[in-house]
Amino acid sequence: MLAWLAAAAAVALWLLLLAALAVATRNPDVVPVPPTDELAAHSPAIVDLITGHWRLCDEATSATLLDLAARGAVRIEEIGPELSLVRLRRDPGDLKPYERLVYDHVRSLAVDGVVATGALAEGSRNLDRWWKSFRKKVIAEARAQGLSQPRWSRAHAVLLTAAAAIPALAVAVAMTLSDEKHDGGLGAGVVTFGVLVMLMGRLNGERGTRRGAEAAGQWLGVREHLAGTGRFAEQPAASVTIWGRHLAYAAALGLAPRAVTSLPVSVPADDRRAWSDYGGMWHVVNVRYPRRLLWAREPLPMLFYALVAGFFTGFWTWIVLLVLSAVDLWPDALVYPGALALGAAAAGVPLVYAIIDLSGKAGVEGQIVRLRRFQVGKKGDDDPKYAYWCAIDEGRAREVKAYGIGADMWSSLSEGQRVRAHVGRKLGWIDAIEVVGRSRLQGAATYDDTGEQRIDAPENLGEIRIFDTRQE
Repeated sequence: MLAWLAAAAAVALWLLLLAALAVATRNPDVVPVPPTDELAAHSPAIVDLITGHWRLCDEATSATLLDLAARGAVRIEEIGPELSLVRLRRDPGDLKPYERLVYDHVRSLAVDGVVATGALAEGSRNLDRWWKSFRKKVIAEARAQGLSQPRWSRAHAVLLTAAAAIPALAVAVAMTLSDEKHDGGLGAGVVTFGVLVMLMGRLNGERGTRRGAEAAGQWLGVREHLAGTGRFAEQPAASVTIWGRHLAYAAALGLAPRAVTSLPVSVPADDRRAWSDYGGMWHVVNVRYPRRLLWAREPLPMLFYALVAGFFTGFWTWIVLLVLSAVDLWPDALVYPGALALGAAAAGVPLVYAIIDLSGKAGVEGQIVRLRRFQVGKKGDDDPKYAYWCAIDEGRAREVKAYGIGADMWSSLSEGQRVRAHVGRKLGWIDAIEVVGRSRLQGAATYDDTGEQRIDAPENLGEIRIFDTRQE
């Protein structure tokens, strides 16, 4: 009992240390100024950071693109209720690193200098890495302007991590002394250490400076002024030609949700709604993933599955009919015919489908709009099993069914490639696929993240480098 009291006291002291550091490194108070229409020289992305408690939100990328449009680097045009376009207008010249990141993404997607706004979520880039690079570039500028600073330094990380080892050791000792049979002390200590590290990581991040708090207060005054007009909530992104940078700042301040939603620069592409330029014009393609009972299946294994399904259906039908015939609820003469009929019915459809697909394939030519894999089970405790899908836009329908494909073939493909595939007509399995046109989207992953990526801007304590091995 004494050991557990000592462990509890060690945990309490560590929590007290964490609380003291959290109070000492909290964000300064932000006092909004009265409503004002005076726009300071900060970019919309910086405004999003300092008015969002120094946490960058998804709106920052959309606001940055709106700002590029307001400054003439791009033009946003509303063609119809379901289609708006971003048109590259001229070389923007000197852009901030995070603005260049957004501009280059738009340029990588553009066909003849034009991309649909909904297609801004497309691309083969690593979105997590892209967002991390964007965030660090914004933070680098905020720090350069004296608006932001790291919350916890390397010294804080070392202190908290080393101190967490003490209550973890105390819990391990207490568990060992109280339960000598099961030898769970080591596990209890590791779990305790992990929980404490996770807890202190949740409190980490960027924090504001006094100058940053004053700037945030100024921008909150601008927010009150813009909110008072009541004109930005329903404005489309194309209205930036009328509102200029005011719409970009309204987006950064959370006042223009419609414009932000229509510019999905930093959100993952929808699994079931893709944008394609196959045929020369941007259009929406709805992707359907049918149930895999008789779709996205290889024909040869389906022959075996069909025979197995027929056998077991016939066998259990025979058992049931035998019981029914014993109580005079089924004619004896129809026991075997009934079992054979149901067994043949269960095997018949998949058997016919497999034979048709083995006898010939359909030719499909178009652009890959979705490559996805979904977990369908586990081969072992830590070995998930996946179903692999490939959706191809042939330019003839607004809805396409995704086809099944092997893992090796799937991993060699990229969205945006133009392909010629041999596909089973009935079971929807891609037997062979040939790439006939390179994907433009593959270029979207090539961006510079070397400069501002080097700064320490961790989102959790685990990202803080205890030993800095970077080359200067």
